[in-house]
Amino acid sequence: MGNRIDVNIAGYALTVRTDRSEEHVARLAETLNERVREIQKSGGTANYLNIVMLAAMELADEVLMFDERLREAREQVEALKREKEELKKRLDRKSMDLLATLEDALK
Repeated sequence: MGNRIDVNIAGYALTVRTDRSEEHVARLAETLNERVREIQKSGGTANYLNIVMLAAMELADEVLMFDERLREAREQVEALKREKEELKKRLDRKSMDLLATLEDALK
């Protein structure tokens, strides 16, 4: 791993070793900190570790939901590709039938 980047999560200093850019890691930390602030505002718990864990779980839930939506979208794209190929085959067959009919009519 490359860079050592210092971040602050919920008031705690943390050094992260990563190949990601400093800007990326800062965005990650800010995203988590925003979620921590949202949970703090809701007043659900006073324990910082619990707040950070809840925030991390909410973000992980979003990731899993996005993964599921992406998987479903990919499946839909594949289904549409198969449908397109089937329609193309049908169109080709119909075109050939039409040409044969026209040729027969012209004889």
